[in-house]
Amino acid sequence: MLISVVIILLALAGILAGIIAGLFGLGGGILFVPVLLFVFQHAGVENAVLWTVGTSLVCNFVAALSSTFKHYQSDNLFLREGMQIGLFGIAGTYLGRLIAQSPYYSEVEFTVFFSLILLYSVYHFFKKKKPEVAAGQVVRPLRWYLAMVLGLASGLLASLAGVGGGLIMVPAMSIFLSFGYRKVVSISSLAIVLITLAGWIQFALLTPGAGGLTGYELGYVDFGLALPLVAGSIVGARFGVKLLGVIRMRTLEIAFGFLVILVISRLLYGLF
Repeated sequence: MLISVVIILLALAGILAGIIAGLFGLGGGILFVPVLLFVFQHAGVENAVLWTVGTSLVCNFVAALSSTFKHYQSDNLFLREGMQIGLFGIAGTYLGRLIAQSPYYSEVEFTVFFSLILLYSVYHFFKKKKPEVAAGQVVRPLRWYLAMVLGLASGLLASLAGVGGGLIMVPAMSIFLSFGYRKVVSISSLAIVLITLAGWIQFALLTPGAGGLTGYELGYVDFGLALPLVAGSIVGARFGVKLLGVIRMRTLEIAFGFLVILVISRLLYGLF
């Protein structure tokens, strides 16, 4: 009975995450992670951080795969650049996973780190985004060393916080390479597919001291909890796109900022 209630709540959280993704173009990780952490912590699951990260990476993988397929259908897929960053990102996920498993990365460090990521996401969201390349602006090629830095940083972020790394890739490619926003999002989505795939597989290959919640687990990945989140986010994304033409953007921005503040407050409250 309790598991059924949890799955329903996760599906509702997934719908909300999908609405946010449809409205603002953000990944669902900013909601997947705190919801999963809350569930694992209150169920008394051992190593809740590892379960949260591994399960969230599966959700982000599915979302990024769907986004990449849409870019492919729109003839907006940048295979070389996305693969470059993604392959370096795999190395980053390995380093991040080692840190996440270390005794120096507890629930306290994880919560503070993720709260900082949420604050940055609000800051990045309210900044004026560059829709396309401005006239006369020089578009630079993606050099291997920049792809390496972006990939390693995004991979570290993925394994440490359970998010894809778009908050690093999108502004960096816009600022340093002057890529248009559609190109940036496409490259980021493909890179996140590789990064999150490598990340959740590594967590799935680990041997946890105790099981998860649903019985449908592999390593530190609880597929039984990931499924309702993913299903809900797919449904919610459609509603989010429809709401764009119904509600004023300023109202949506205020609501989003308020939601993130509530999430941060709940995360930090759990430390005391």
